[in-house]
Amino acid sequence: MTRLSLSKNAEQISPHWVEWLTGLVATLIVISITSWILWEAMNTDDRPPELSVQVLDIEPVATGWRVMIQVQNASDSTAAAVKINGALLDGQAPVETTDVTFDYVAAGSTTRGGLLFVNDPSRYRLSLQPTSFTDP
Repeated sequence: MTRLSLSKNAEQISPHWVEWLTGLVATLIVISITSWILWEAMNTDDRPPELSVQVLDIEPVATGWRVMIQVQNASDSTAAAVKINGALLDGQAPVETTDVTFDYVAAGSTTRGGLLFVNDPSRYRLSLQPTSFTDP
């Protein structure tokens, strides 16, 4: 007959408390992440990007003037290929126009860039307008 004996090297029948703790922590992490994803999916508005532009700084450069701008996306949707049009206006007449395209403006974020003008922007009215974007 064969005898069944438990030696010191055999695994214990009941798991160690560290295994239970590790399993509990892993389960809580999975439940938390799943809950967060579901909450985000149900509470996120599906509205288009809301873009706004503000001037950060105007500086002279070798080729004219650099207007540093900041583009803000206040929406929960990301915008790609964001085009910002800048114009120097004398009354209603445009003196000079330029534009810049931002590859990506994430949802709820800001990004910075610059517009280059030949004429001094402080001598004219500066108009900045987001003119287009695409869905990424």
